[in-house]
Order: sequence, then C-alpha cells, then structure tokens
Amino acid sequence: MRVSPFALFLGVVFAYLVTLQPINDSDLFWHVETGRLTLAGDLPRVEVFSWTARGEPVFTDQWLGDLVLAVARAAAGWPGILALRALAVFALVALVVDAAMSARPRAPIVAAAAALPAILLSRFAWTDRPELLGLVCFALMIRLLRGGDRELLLTIPLLFVWAQLHGSYALGLGLILASCAARAIEEKPERWRFVPIASFAVLATLLGPSGLDAWTSSGGHFLAPPRFIAEEGAPDARTLPGAFFLITLALVIATASLGRRATLRETLVLVPVALVALTATRHTPLLAIAAVPFFASRWPDPIAGLRDRSPAAPEANLGRTRAFLIALLAFLPIAVLDAHVDESTYPRAALAAVPEGAGVFNQYDWGGWLLYAKPSTPVFIDGRLFPYVPDVLADYRAIVGAHPGWESVVARHGVKAMLVRPSDPIAVRATERGWRVAFRDAIAVVLIR
Repeated sequence: MRVSPFALFLGVVFAYLVTLQPINDSDLFWHVETGRLTLAGDLPRVEVFSWTARGEPVFTDQWLGDLVLAVARAAAGWPGILALRALAVFALVALVVDAAMSARPRAPIVAAAAALPAILLSRFAWTDRPELLGLVCFALMIRLLRGGDRELLLTIPLLFVWAQLHGSYALGLGLILASCAARAIEEKPERWRFVPIASFAVLATLLGPSGLDAWTSSGGHFLAPPRFIAEEGAPDARTLPGAFFLITLALVIATASLGRRATLRETLVLVPVALVALTATRHTPLLAIAAVPFFASRWPDPIAGLRDRSPAAPEANLGRTRAFLIALLAFLPIAVLDAHVDESTYPRAALAAVPEGAGVFNQYDWGGWLLYAKPSTPVFIDGRLFPYVPDVLADYRAIVGAHPGWESVVARHGVKAMLVRPSDPIAVRATERGWRVAFRDAIAVVLIR
C-alpha cells in the first residue's frame, strides 16, 4: 500500500501541531503504571492501585497500549510520550487523507475536504492514551477494506495487534465480518473462500492475554457505559464534538441521498459505524474516519477543469517528495525535547497535606495523576471504569455529591481524608459535619476527619 505524498505532508503538519498540546491527561498515568508493571514481567490481572477495589479482577485488553506508553516513558521520559503522540497523529492523518486520495486520485482539494471532518473529530482524542492507537488501527482498517483479497487478508494481523492495544478492535472485527459477507454476496461462485478469513479474524481477537475477556470488556463499554461521564454520554449538539459529529452525520446522509447510491460494501461499513458513533461521544470520530473515502468518491472537484489541463507529476518527483517528508519527520524529536507534564489543573500544592496510605477519598479526575504524583497514597478511584463499576463508582458519586446517606458510605469505607475541588458539594457539607480543612486553594481542598 503506497501512501500519497500529500497525505504524508498533512500527516507531518499535524504531527508538529500536536506537539504544542501539553501532557496533562490524567488517564495517561495509570496507563503508564500498568505498562511499567507489564514491562517488569507482571501483567496486572487484579487491581493493585486503589484501596477500594484491591484484589478485584481487572481487564487486560489494553496491555499492549499500556506497554507502548511505558516503553516510551522509560526510553525518553515525557518527550518519549509526546513523540509517541506525534507519531500516532502523523499516522492517523496520513492514513485518513490517503484513504481519500485513493478514492479520488489527483484531487487533493476534494481529499482534504473529505478528510477534514475526521481530523476535526479525532482531534478531541489526540491524547496520550491507547485510544489514539486504536484510531490509527481503525483508519488503517478502513483503508485496507477498500482493497482486494490481499488487503482483506492483511486485516487479520492488524486485528490481532489492535485487540491487544484497545477495546475498539471489536468494531474492526465487525467490519471484517461485514466485508466478508458483502464480498460473498457479490462474488457468489467463490463465496466460500471468505469463511476461513472470517474465522481467522474471530480467532485473532482471542489469542491475547485477555482471551474471551477482551470481548467482555468491549461489550461492557458498549452496553453499559456510565452516561454521566462526558465521553461516555451520547453526542450532544451543544458541545463542539457533538456539533461536529452531527454535521458529519448530516453530510453522510446528504451525500448518500443526493449523489451516487452507496454500494453494499460502503453501506455495511457506514451503517454499523454510525450506530456505534451515536452511542457515545468517544466513538464519534469513527464515523468521520469511515466516511472519508465515501465523501471523496462523490464530492465534486471545484478545480476539475484546471486539474485536467495540468500535467501529472512524474513518478520520480513523487518519490523525492516522499523522501523529503520522511526526512522532515526525522526532525520531530526537536519539537518534543521540552515536553513535561502540565500540572496547572492538578492539586500539586495540596499533596503535602494528603495523608499517606489507604483511606484517602479523591476527585475522580485526579485519580490517575495521584498514582504518579503520590504513589504512597492508593486512590479511591481513577479513570478506569470496570474495577469500580458499579459499587465503588456509585459510592464515589454519593460522597462527592454529598447525597443523602453519604456519611454512612464514608464510614463503611473508612475514609479518613478527602482531596476534592472547592466546588464539590462535599467540600461544603463535610466541613459542616466537623471535617477539618487541612489545605485549601483555588484548585483543591484537603479535608481531614
């Protein structure tokens, strides 16, 4: 599969732009800590970071994504994390634009326009998580599914790697099965050759450390997400990601209605991806990525006349352009040398007042960061959902919101201190019930029983 120089160019541009984004995602820290244990030969299969769910089974469906992050951190510190993010964004943008270019060769304006919704929506996921690596795999899957039998076979090893990186692989498996079904319908005399391909695709998802648990994890995120968490909620038109998604969905519907009819293969990709994207904000980039070649193959080219009169670029020039862009990408380390964690939204100043050991109740958004900033204090909760669903998460909400009965929940867990925001209801209610304020600033409050 050859990638167009235009796609490489845009990939390089966005790779450099994403280095301007600070490192501050709280989930990064528990991913790195999990990967660090895996790197040491101790893949965590039970909870080890919190004091509320310690010893409970945990999913290992992102073990490779965690390991990649840990290796980047161990090899080059925080610049390694930022370099990994930049390389992932480079690959994602290049694949998305190349999918458009493959559908509409020599029409870069159309390709850029078709790729724009995918770039805008995926931008909200350009953070330091395995989720970003999963989007890269999804973009590559979309690109391969447009090819022939050779490309269809290549989706199987891709799916195997993807299943170790992130739970979004389940959608990739669904698309492979749908593609096999569509090709079987279209190629009736040889339809049975797609059965072993579909079978090996299913098998590829079961060969990792998680086994069948990989399906359980993906199913849990899809069937029972906590909707009160913003990224797990349905797309909301009042937010920027929600508005971009609804515009993208409208473009898909309008393109399908006003232009050439969608083929069976396109329908069996776009419809299931659209349904998945409608279930949660975090899934919305998937539709935009899947729709890129569909848009590119049908949207009009505003400079078609000029393009038809211009000579094609010689193949040698394309090769030199590609070499130049790859050389430019080699200078990426310069852009990431000063990478560091932006702690401006975290309670760094409050840590001295936080007791060590179990018993500290913490704000959900700070849980992952606390694993990095104060490892001697196990967390009450962090960004991982399934060690804490449903009981610990429900107890967290009862305490932080000072819901009726919160004191009995505190007593049952044996909470001895709280690290919360001044705006959290518990910051007011606990002081009314005799909790002492050990620290307070504009970011955090530390309360001691």
